[in-house]
Order: sequence, then structure tokens, then C-alpha cells
Amino acid sequence: RQAIQFLDRMEKSHDTGEIEEGPNRYAYTNLLHAISQSRVGDGELLAEDLMERMDNRSRELNDESIRPDTHAYTTLIQIFSHSRQPDAVERAQRWFQKMEKRHEDGDSGSKPNKVTCTALINCWRRSDREEAGEEAESILSTMETKYKDGDLDMKPDAFVYASAIDAWARSKSHDKADRAWNIYQRMKTQYLNGNMESKPNNIIMTSIIKACGYTRGGREDKQRALKVLLECMAELKSTEYINPSPLFYRSSLNALKALVVDDARRRSISATIFETCCRNGQLDKTVLVALENVQPELYEKLPREIPSKWERNVSIGYSV
Repeated sequence: RQAIQFLDRMEKSHDTGEIEEGPNRYAYTNLLHAISQSRVGDGELLAEDLMERMDNRSRELNDESIRPDTHAYTTLIQIFSHSRQPDAVERAQRWFQKMEKRHEDGDSGSKPNKVTCTALINCWRRSDREEAGEEAESILSTMETKYKDGDLDMKPDAFVYASAIDAWARSKSHDKADRAWNIYQRMKTQYLNGNMESKPNNIIMTSIIKACGYTRGGREDKQRALKVLLECMAELKSTEYINPSPLFYRSSLNALKALVVDDARRRSISATIFETCCRNGQLDKTVLVALENVQPELYEKLPREIPSKWERNVSIGYSV
């Protein structure tokens, strides 16, 4: 707030002729960034007011160098992505549409890019709205289309795919596991076609497992989610770019408990997950706890002293 007061004084001093140069775009944008980092309770209100000031001052002084640009709009939408206000996503959407309109009207400096779109997807994924998964995927689809048509600023990367997948994982949709898996397939296609920025990673896989484990609905819904879980396990054998951590195996075991009621079937799949974990040297205490919870008879058969090769690849300082 002191920075805003200082900005007020700079504007006033410039308007009265006390100083020749008033605050420029960088001064306003840096203040937006400071608001974003501070996480103040009314940060989105302060940020919106600042954007309006930039816009109004640009028109009043006929100075395009003050007009909000891509970075300013993106920072504002990022602020909304952390807001707890119930209308945050609508307000972010309005600013995004205003940004698009500015660009369509010839303002090249306000062109949305992949960072802007990722911020908007993050607004949706944190909104707890029923339509969040659909909206996030729609933004991603638009990005993919524009990139295919030659817009390099819309080149999708691992961050935007992770956000879109997590939007589905957080949703209440009964088919969210399928939808998350389908986005992963699109991400994988991008990577195999040469987009190195869209390389799949452990976070992506764990988010899909999360979507499986939290699937609600009837027997058929859970069967589809289980199919996705098994496809994730199969993917580990066919790719070189996924190197799962203990979190992946722990999440898989927990998801399995939520999806499979039949004890014999759950035992078989649990054994496969646990054996894969040990073979890859990713066994830690959290996986053992999950195994005990999901399949206690399997846990009871383990040796008292865990072989070191079962945990050889667990990262030092690994955080659960």
C-alpha cells in the first residue's frame, strides 16, 4: 500500500509539472507483481484498480507506453487465480476477453500467450465450479489449434497440460479420469511430434492417478477409472520419460482401494503395483503405509528388513 501511495504522489507530481517523467508501464507492472507476491486479502481489487488507472492515464495523456500490455494482463489474471472471491474466475475471464479484444483491434502489445492461458486455466481449476474441467480443456484446445495454425506464442507446454489435467482431477465429473487421460494423450502426441516443452512428467501421471482415485459414481464409472489407472501403470513400461517417485505408487495403491471392492482382484493389482515400485527402487515408508492400508495380508508377508535395492532410487530429501 505504501508503494501505491508513492505511485499516487508520482502521478500528482507529474500532473502538476513538478517532475518531467511520470510513472511508466514498468512502474505499474512491477506494482502489480508486488501485489501478486504479497497475497493481500483485497489484492485483486487493488490490481484491477491499478489496471484501470493505467488504461485511463494512457488515454488522458495520449501515451500508449503506459497502456496495459500482455505482462500486465497476465499478472492480473494470475492474481485472480489465487483469489478466494467467489466471482474471481468471471472477473479473470472478463479481463482476458478485454485483452483479446484489444489485440483484435490492433494492439499488438496485448496479445495473450501461453502464460496468460495457463493463468486463466488455473483460475478455473481452483474455482470449484462444476464446469471447471470443460472450461480448462476448452482453453487448452484453443491454444493447440492456434499453435497448429502457426501462433508460436500459444505453444502448449507441460505447465498448461498439468493445469488442465488437474482441473479435471479436481472436478466432480464421473468421467474425469477418462478426460484427464485423453489430455495426457494429446500432450504425448505434442511431445512425440517435436514439441519438447510438452514432455510428460511425474506430476502429470500423479494427477491422472488422483483423478482415478477420486472418481465418484456407479460401478461402471469406477471400472472406467480403474482402466485408466492400469493404463498409467502400462505407460511406465513403454516410455522412458516417466520416472515415478514413491508418490506415484502410494497414490496408485490408494486409488486402487477406492476403486476395487473385490479383495482377490485388489490383491492381484496391489501386488503388481508394489512389485513395480520395488523393482524401480522407489519404495519408501509412505508406500509401505499405503500397502498396509490397502492390502494388509500382503504387507504382513514382507521381510522384516527391507532390501536396500527396493529403495535405491528414492531421492534424498524427497518430499511427500
